[in-house]
Amino acid sequence: MASRLPVEVVAHMMRFLSVSDRKEAALVNRSWYEASLDPILQDDIVLHFHALTSNERTPHLTRRNLPHLIVDEFDNSLSSKIVLLKSCEQLSQSLQSLSLKSSNITESTFVELLSHCTNLVSLNLSCCNSLFMSGNLLEMNGDMQKLRSVLGSVQHLDLSAIRYLSDSTFNRIVTVCPNLTSLSLGSVQITFNSASYVPRGRTICANSALLTFDNILEYLKLQSPKMKTLNLSRTALTDCALEALVSLDNFQLEELVLVCCKDISDSGISIICKHQPKLKTIDLKGCLDLTDGALNLVCKKLMVMESLKLGKCRRISDHSIKQLKHLPCLELVDLSENYLVTSHGLIEGLCGNINIPLAHLNLNCCPSVSDSFILSMCKVVTNLVHLDLGSCFPLTDLSMITISKHLKHLRYLRLAWCKEITDLGLLGYESTDGGSRDPNEHNDHGKCKCTRKYNSTEIFRKPTGDKHTKSVPGEIEKLVSRHEEVCSLKNLSILRELDLSACSKITDVGLTQVVKFKELRSLNLSMVQITDLTVHSVTSHNPSLENLSLAQCAALTDDAIECVAKRLPRLTTLDISNCDKLTNKSIKFLKDHTKRLRTLDVSFCENISVSAVDDLETSRNLMNVHKRLLGGSF
Repeated sequence: MASRLPVEVVAHMMRFLSVSDRKEAALVNRSWYEASLDPILQDDIVLHFHALTSNERTPHLTRRNLPHLIVDEFDNSLSSKIVLLKSCEQLSQSLQSLSLKSSNITESTFVELLSHCTNLVSLNLSCCNSLFMSGNLLEMNGDMQKLRSVLGSVQHLDLSAIRYLSDSTFNRIVTVCPNLTSLSLGSVQITFNSASYVPRGRTICANSALLTFDNILEYLKLQSPKMKTLNLSRTALTDCALEALVSLDNFQLEELVLVCCKDISDSGISIICKHQPKLKTIDLKGCLDLTDGALNLVCKKLMVMESLKLGKCRRISDHSIKQLKHLPCLELVDLSENYLVTSHGLIEGLCGNINIPLAHLNLNCCPSVSDSFILSMCKVVTNLVHLDLGSCFPLTDLSMITISKHLKHLRYLRLAWCKEITDLGLLGYESTDGGSRDPNEHNDHGKCKCTRKYNSTEIFRKPTGDKHTKSVPGEIEKLVSRHEEVCSLKNLSILRELDLSACSKITDVGLTQVVKFKELRSLNLSMVQITDLTVHSVTSHNPSLENLSLAQCAALTDDAIECVAKRLPRLTTLDISNCDKLTNKSIKFLKDHTKRLRTLDVSFCENISVSAVDDLETSRNLMNVHKRLLGGSF
């Protein structure tokens, strides 16, 4: 029946499938494979070439209209060069995005390669140190003219982490890309005090050994009407240099990335708010000197802000978090590792505006976030797609139940190290052990053990007499049988990624009943007290799994890995490190049944031998294998 459907009909149906699902559907028969080659279906497909890619595979690319190509681990060998050039020749008309990150290619190969990319929009040269080491890149006028006529459509250029970038090479590469709207210079060694390097009597001079901030500034003056995105992360950018940059005439940025620019202070943010009121995205993660004053300015001046990233800005507290309610367009908020942020500030800042379009929220390592915020947030922000609550220690089953009930659009959920969440929360039942517990407390003696803050001067208290009884499987099953409808984790039916690592109170009882998602791609159960029973259930009910982490699950045996190998045909990444009961049988199962496995971690597995892993690595052409201290050698 499937073979009788017209190719056009099959292609139309495939438009509603994810990339991995389309890859599986293309294997049904020849007709469905032809349908999968429809140009409309190729927009979100990335072709990843490694150094081990066979030269015989490149002719088949002529039939595919692939727009994105990543070239990885290529060197100067003749075989690598042939594969590289042929791939770009075959894809030259459709290729829009090319990444040469960390590739070891020569200047001549680079020019020959890009001369085929006539419709390129995005070019990634990050970490290509060998390409810039000599300083002779595009030194010939002929090469400059050839690439300038070809790369006129390039809008995004990434030059991050290049150690040998100089004024001369920078000027040449941006000259052949005259229409840039996005430039990344993250982790590049930029000289900000360049006056001593300028010859006497000259004001502007392109240095052949250093990349100077003055040279970048001169370029941005010319490119300012077009430039919309700028990345200067991990550079020595100061407030004075930032002022000279953002105050350029006709310079209106939409995105500014300043990750780990440790010399930026509140004054710098004030300057940004004054000169760049149309900023939609700002990334200030790791800017340690920023305080509440910086966030207050952002909330007051940048009214079209859509994405705000303030991870590791640890001087920010509830005082400024409350002002987030004044940003009506906010779609993404990252406040990870901000220890002063509490539920009180988040409730007023994110739950006060019922029309906030928030879709992505990251509160990883915010240990003062409790159930009260989750209860308020889930009633207001119902369209969340990405939620990271890792290491929010006070969260209990009540938060788990509330998330499962209200956040039906969730695709990514991370609850790692939330040790108060139990099987009852996964199943949708609130704990019945009695007594209302302060969600901010971690034990009977006081608050968070990390801060050593106590409720009173009494460190030791008399025993309360309350017994904490742990629910046994039989009791939970009886509880489940008495209720018909509950909001269990299964209610998040379109979940793609789930991380429950180090949730020590979760067991087989809950996981076997709720981890049943047809479209789940990634699952992390590391450091969870599970047995083979959970793995049997997970592999049976989650056929789309591609990434699976079972590290430090000490009770797992070879039977569990047999299920993984036989039932998960799409598996590409597997972490089974520190699983001491696994033997070479597990490696044999992976060798015989996993065809797509590319990354494997078997470190610290005392009953697995190095030779068995080496044999698997050779036979399956694995890209990344971690095998530290195998065979009990530690």
